This record gives sequence, C-alpha cells and structure tokens, in this order.
Amino acid sequence: MISKNSFMNGGSWYKGNLHGHSTLSDGALTPEELREAYKQQGYSFIAHSEHDFFTNFEHENEPNFILLPTSEVGIRMPAGDIRIFHLHVIMGTDEHLRAATKEPLKHMEPIIWPDFVSFDTAQQFIDDMVSRGNIVMFNHPHWSTVEWEDVYALDNLFALEVYNHCSEWHENMGNSRIMWETLLRKGKKLWGTATDDNHNRYPGDIYNDSFGGWVVVKAPELTRNAVIQALVEGSFYSSTGPEIYEFRIENDEVIFECSPVERIYMNGDVRQYQIELGENITSLRKKLRGDEKFIRVECYDKYGKFAFTNPIYLD
Repeated sequence: MISKNSFMNGGSWYKGNLHGHSTLSDGALTPEELREAYKQQGYSFIAHSEHDFFTNFEHENEPNFILLPTSEVGIRMPAGDIRIFHLHVIMGTDEHLRAATKEPLKHMEPIIWPDFVSFDTAQQFIDDMVSRGNIVMFNHPHWSTVEWEDVYALDNLFALEVYNHCSEWHENMGNSRIMWETLLRKGKKLWGTATDDNHNRYPGDIYNDSFGGWVVVKAPELTRNAVIQALVEGSFYSSTGPEIYEFRIENDEVIFECSPVERIYMNGDVRQYQIELGENITSLRKKLRGDEKFIRVECYDKYGKFAFTNPIYLD
C-alpha cells in the first residue's frame, strides 16, 4: 500500500513571490512600495532578490508578512554565447545556518562571481552558497536560452523556476515546463516554482509584471524556518490562477483537489493519458498503473491560468 502526501499534514497556506526587484537594483518601486503592493494582494511573503548583492530585511518582518533574505546572481558567458546563468540564493533555515562551513552572507553584501569558464564555475558558486547556509534555485531557464543538459549538469539545486511572469509577459519566454518535465524524466529531482521576477517599470500599468506567478507553501507557521523547510521538502504548489487544496496518493490512488477549473492533467515519467474535463471540475481520482517513478498534476481554468504540483516520487 502506498500513502504519500505532497503537502505537510496540518499547517496553513501561505502565498509568496520568491523573485522580485526594487529600486535597490533594476526595479521601479522602492522596497517599501513593493512590500505594500504585495501585502494588498494578499501575499504572506516576498523576496527582495536584487542583482548580485544579498539583502536581509528580516528586521522589518510583520506578524502576517515576512521578507526572505535573497539575491539573484548572474554568471556571465564568454563572448558569443547567448546563455546566461541566473542563480537564485535564498537564506536557509537556522539549521542550515548552524551547519554552514563558511561565513553566512550579510545584508547588502556584494556577490560577484568569475565569468563562466566551465560548468565548474557555476557548480562552485552553488556549492559556495550552500556552504554559507543557503538554498539555490535556477532562474528562468527558457529566457536564459539554456538547455536541459546545462541544468542537468549542476548539483545542489533545490528548484527550477518553471514559470517566470516577467519573461512570459514581456517576451513570451517565461514558461520552462517542457524543460522541467525533461529533467524529471531524466532523473533530476528538482521542485518547480512560479514567480513574478517583477520590475514594475513598464508604462501604463506598473503592475503588469506583478501578481502573475506565485508559490503557496503549506507550513506550520509564517516564519523563515517554516517557509524554507516547506520549500526544501516540496510542500508547496505553484500557480498563475487556480488554487490547489490536496495532492496525495493513498492505496495506490491519486487524489487531487482544486478550485473550479476546466482541465486537470496527471503527468509523470510515463504517458498516462489521464485527464478530467468539465466546466467546473474540482477533483481528479485515478488509480496508479504500478510502474510509475513519479506523479504530478496540472490544472487549467477557463481563462488559461494554470497551477501545478511538485512530483510525488514513487521509486
């Protein structure tokens, strides 16, 4: 008998944006304006992931809204190589920090890394950040024109940014779902996230690259420790619209529940041909074939907005 749950038992749901920029780097809103905008939209946490330096605004946390210490670091390619490696550094839990073998990053500390020579350049950066008590995500791979083999070559990543709203809205290059699916089938275990990567600097509506992609973690409390632990364990889903309430496997049956949508797909390492269709469907229940290595679910509403789970691994 198999019994596995994608989300932590107990706890509450907390909505957050893991990737955004303010006037501290190349965004148009001040940190204070950015926080207020996301609070008004019902978010519980955001990350000031400014370019190439680390920010830690935890001293400004509120009971119902917290700030994750982060940075987005770019590793430049040699001339003529259009790829770019944007690696997303997030401070880990207190346990991660206690286990750190190097000095943790400080507020406003620059993070400058040598230009790309080989994959060792990127791997050494990831390993260095992890040794300082952080977790690392690979940002917007489709926009960065990297191939799945580039990400596959790297270890110590906890997640891939599958949907990047700024890249999608601005250049139609923000959806990396096919790359994520390929990596999963190849055995690369990475959680998938959706983010805004908001800059708020476009005329007309400064929020057009905000509030378009987010994660919702299930955690026992709204603290950095609890949110990061949920991220590391995959106890979250990602969305551009629909809500997900349940995703588990019990007695060899997949059980999925969500807000009203038109399509629900069950995906995995083997082609499942499992789909639910309807005007306002809210659940999917399917028996496992028995030879799956992982299962995940996506759902789409009538507006084309979607949400996706992380995989439940069965091997």
